[in-house]
Amino acid sequence: MMHRWYWFGEDLGAFLFPGYNISTASSFISTCIGLISLAILYEAMKISRIKLEQIAIFKSKSISKSSENSSLLSEISPRSFTSFSSRNCASCGEWILQVLHWSIHTILGYMLMMAVMTYNVYISIVLVIGSCLGYWIFGPVLIESNIRRFQERQKLIKCDKNCTDNTHNQERRESAVSVTAEQLVLETTVEIHMP
Repeated sequence: MMHRWYWFGEDLGAFLFPGYNISTASSFISTCIGLISLAILYEAMKISRIKLEQIAIFKSKSISKSSENSSLLSEISPRSFTSFSSRNCASCGEWILQVLHWSIHTILGYMLMMAVMTYNVYISIVLVIGSCLGYWIFGPVLIESNIRRFQERQKLIKCDKNCTDNTHNQERRESAVSVTAEQLVLETTVEIHMP
């Protein structure tokens, strides 16, 4: 029976999957423990996603540095082609791993959402407890990783004097364009309102 409002009870019947029936107190308790574990796993997967992204960024930086150091006019040999294709294959493997991780994380999120959609009060409380435990365990690492990512992005934004001069000149051009545009709008407005 599908409920459209929150209800109390242990007899969930078919839960998430057709063959998984919850009709006893012991099966209900074991399901609650499993849902707590899945909610904790969902929070942990957020950190592993950031770690996978950091590994990919680190490897791409090292590959770009090695390609900058190599000569552009060097001869292409079968050996250099093999190392190039193995690097692409490695990055392709990392991308496939990231896609699989994202897929599992999304499927897990939908499963937890469907568990909440049973509108069972106990299941909802268990999922909130599991999410809180997961955040309590993995939250500090997640916050630290996000702060580190933010600081790395800030380092990329800093530029040298030439970059600053170019930015200043660009701003000056944009301000001159905006002043001209404002004058044109003002003249057009005056022309429309004056007979």
